[in-house]
Amino acid sequence: MKKSTRNSLVVILILIGIGVLSEFIFKRLDMTYDKRYTLSQTTQTILQKIDKPLKINVLLGGQLSGDYRTLKNEISFLLDEFRNINPQISYQFLNPSKDYTSAQLQENGLAPAPVKTDDGVLNVYPYAQLKYGEKEGWMETLVNDPALSFDQLAAASTEKLEYLFMDDIRRITQVNRKNVGFLVHHDELPQIYMDGFGRALADNYNVDVYIQPIQDSTYTLKQSDLEALKHFDALISAKPTLPFSDADKLVLDQYIMNGGKMMFLTETVDAEMDSIFRSGKIVAFPRDLKLNDFLFNYGIRIIPAIVKDLEAAKIVLADGETTAGNVSYNAYTWPYFVRGFGADPNPITESITSVRFEFANPMELLDNPNIEHSVLLATSPYTTLQPSMSLVELAEVGNVNKEEYQMGRIPLAVLAEGNFKSMYASRYERNEIPNFKSETQNGKLIVVSDGDVAKNHVLSGRPMRLGEDRFSLRPDNPKERPVAYDNQNFLLNCVDYLLGETDFLNLKNRKLEIPDLNETKLQLDKSKWQMINLILPALVIWVIGLGMIWWRRRRFA
Repeated sequence: MKKSTRNSLVVILILIGIGVLSEFIFKRLDMTYDKRYTLSQTTQTILQKIDKPLKINVLLGGQLSGDYRTLKNEISFLLDEFRNINPQISYQFLNPSKDYTSAQLQENGLAPAPVKTDDGVLNVYPYAQLKYGEKEGWMETLVNDPALSFDQLAAASTEKLEYLFMDDIRRITQVNRKNVGFLVHHDELPQIYMDGFGRALADNYNVDVYIQPIQDSTYTLKQSDLEALKHFDALISAKPTLPFSDADKLVLDQYIMNGGKMMFLTETVDAEMDSIFRSGKIVAFPRDLKLNDFLFNYGIRIIPAIVKDLEAAKIVLADGETTAGNVSYNAYTWPYFVRGFGADPNPITESITSVRFEFANPMELLDNPNIEHSVLLATSPYTTLQPSMSLVELAEVGNVNKEEYQMGRIPLAVLAEGNFKSMYASRYERNEIPNFKSETQNGKLIVVSDGDVAKNHVLSGRPMRLGEDRFSLRPDNPKERPVAYDNQNFLLNCVDYLLGETDFLNLKNRKLEIPDLNETKLQLDKSKWQMINLILPALVIWVIGLGMIWWRRRRFA
């Protein structure tokens, strides 16, 4: 056999061997500097546990604009990675105008996103359908970020795709869901005002209200309630208005000592906007919930005063008439609608822009060697305090003395965690609880100095999404969308953190830098790069050709 023939056979055998091995060995290298195509360990763990076929239908087939084509490509890359980890996962892109009827789209509540293009308005359906066994659900492939305009959502969603898909995959594949309970026997927020928060929580947790103290007409927790409360992994008290009894506090203390997590959304001053709109002014009365000693045990005190902020949310008010005789409306800064911004670094607030409060109270942190405090949300630096038993007048919108707002940032939401010790450890009440526990390891408690932070507004008898501000709507523009804040995301993050879902919080907070083209530089350097792309390949081929000629002449000289 000739040497050249033998060499050719060796090369062919090597190529065949590589082809065969590639069927069994697969490895991708992520060369991006932000590792955007490397899945988190949390994602990999969840995907590996999927033991039944998971089918994903993405409604981004057909004609798309530039941003949505990019989004489609990123989704394709992501789902390819999912499929490589678990072959039980499959996906396809469907054209909603061909593969679904209008009735099917409307039945599933899939509203199109109108995207303006040079050829007119293009209706895009940014949704995906997940099918897992007998379970089926829909998800949005766009982030729900009230700080972004509609045109920015597609581009911003590319860095959140892993979280968006994994949040819904976790939801549809999970077997054991944790339990979240609401206390309601202190005249907390009514159901219609808790619709937004409750529905959002129910996506990932079993949510229920604890009504036993109301059913037995005692309106207080008893020793027998402690075992029932242990069923809940976390308890929430959303804007209580009636005082907590000593029995309440004893049971809640032992609930925490037995590993339960709690979140108090409470305030110590009674002031409501409905009353102000009726009379133009109110007296802000103090509200004693008898919680001072309970919260003091965790190094937290809520001061009975109202925070005012120059960078507060705005309120739309009628302030006269137009030249045409119509009512004139304008937006004014209402210093009592303070906005909370992230303070101490924490996964809960890393992706939060601002949270809207109504008549929030200042908070004070007290030293406790066993407890670590993190200020989750605080005001802007331009603040002052309004004491209780003082007038709150709507006329203040036009009468603000900026020199008074010099108190700096004031805490509005605090996380306490550490080794909690019972406030009853040295008191006789401990004898009322069998198997009394005097301390707990890894305790977690969140206190927010305003109950309205969890209250969704109601418009025309229907609950609005939590965070949407009905006071930002102009009556002369009924099609205008309300200003939206991050109340819902913040509260969901709080519950996730309390229940140990920090891995998902980190995934939610993951940031990828999607580089944008510099249009100006592109126009200036366009000709240069065209010439480089035209000449460089030909030059390389010419150099290789000359090299081959030189090599052959030298070899056969």
